[in-house]
Amino acid sequence: MSALNWLKTQMKTRFWQRLDRWLLKRHPKPECYQFNHSTLLVFPSRYGFWFLLLLLLLYLLGTNYQNNLVLLLAYLLLSIFLVTIWLAWKNLSGLSVQLTSKQSTFCGTPLQLQLKCSSSHPVVALDFICEQQKVTFNGTSEKCQLTLPVVRRGCFPLPRIQLISYFPFGLIRCWSYLPSQGEYWVFPTPLEPRQQANQIEAEQDGQQQPQLPDQLKLYQSGDSVRHLYWKRLARQPHAPVVRAAEQQITPDPRWVVIPELKGPALEQALSEACHQMLHLEQAGISYGLKTPGSQIALGSGALHLQQCLQRLALC
Repeated sequence: MSALNWLKTQMKTRFWQRLDRWLLKRHPKPECYQFNHSTLLVFPSRYGFWFLLLLLLLYLLGTNYQNNLVLLLAYLLLSIFLVTIWLAWKNLSGLSVQLTSKQSTFCGTPLQLQLKCSSSHPVVALDFICEQQKVTFNGTSEKCQLTLPVVRRGCFPLPRIQLISYFPFGLIRCWSYLPSQGEYWVFPTPLEPRQQANQIEAEQDGQQQPQLPDQLKLYQSGDSVRHLYWKRLARQPHAPVVRAAEQQITPDPRWVVIPELKGPALEQALSEACHQMLHLEQAGISYGLKTPGSQIALGSGALHLQQCLQRLALC
């Protein structure tokens, strides 16, 4: 059963890769897609097949009983069906679609895909579908927005966007795809450092938070058990702490350091580092990033921030 599933996955992947290559050959500009006779697909819908079956039954009935009125009705409906094919293609012919949004977001914030659509004639009943999200476009020029939920950080390929229309009578389905090209980034959620957040919460509550020594911090899932402070654990087993002198002390406050962690502790450290870099960038202070096995030199600016956030997303 697993081998059969693997074979289905491979066949599906190759099909979409071939479809993307076929579409990219017909789009002269990857950043702006224009649809015409070489990129639009036309095929009867489910109701269209029932309509064709009705035509066949009417034709057989007319010829069997030599009833000219029934034959005339069959030919009239066939003419309508043929005209519908041309109208369905004409509705989307000449449509231009351009992806204009920034292809990055923070974890927990939906990705907003902005589509700029333009056509020389009014487009009717056109739907953009992407991962069960659908938005309808009507008119000659409009900006459409697709909202895609994101649940984890990283770099992902842009999802495939389908254009589909059943204009005018729902008998013909005219559709195409935007080639799956490019990628989008999901950065860690910016969070204030835990010590700063606890201090602010204590000030709001009017209570004094218990102060830990500089070399200790509260234990979090993912921290090494070897760094546990066992003497304090015996007195307060409900609030274990770990030694974190190596993680908290940095030679230069401008350097953002990511220690070797995993699990929730790593996600917390990445979120705090993201918040720190955004704050330094807003203040106009140069900063650098150190991660296990890599380093980004001191710098500032939008490109430097983008590079650092992308490194955080891949940690």
